[in-house]
Amino acid sequence: TVLIVVGAALAVYSGYIHLYLWGKQPFPYKDVPTIGPLFLLQGIVAILIGLLVAISRRLFAVLVGAVLMVVSVAALVIDVEVGMFGFKDSWSVPYAKSTLYEEIVGAVVLLIAACVLAWPGVTGRSGRAR
Repeated sequence: TVLIVVGAALAVYSGYIHLYLWGKQPFPYKDVPTIGPLFLLQGIVAILIGLLVAISRRLFAVLVGAVLMVVSVAALVIDVEVGMFGFKDSWSVPYAKSTLYEEIVGAVVLLIAACVLAWPGVTGRSGRAR
């Protein structure tokens, strides 16, 4: 349960950071074509999935949360190293490195939690994982 709650909190925090970067910083991402709407979508979806993970504590939800975090990491790395949709970011922008580390930790924690849920007998409630 602790792993699930920590992973869920990291997903919610990732969503919060995306929403903050979308609209509250001096140069908001909402002004970047294509990337702006994707930041808004990422923020909303990450918060909703984080809440789903924390509330349900089901294997499927935990796996969805882990996939969200892995995809977020991949998108950030691609955006900085290659660029996407005609936009290339930098590791020096606010929250880039800290978000990368936070999302990697979130993915790892949720994947470990998923393994614990999927392993029969570990929790003593194998039916809970289904």
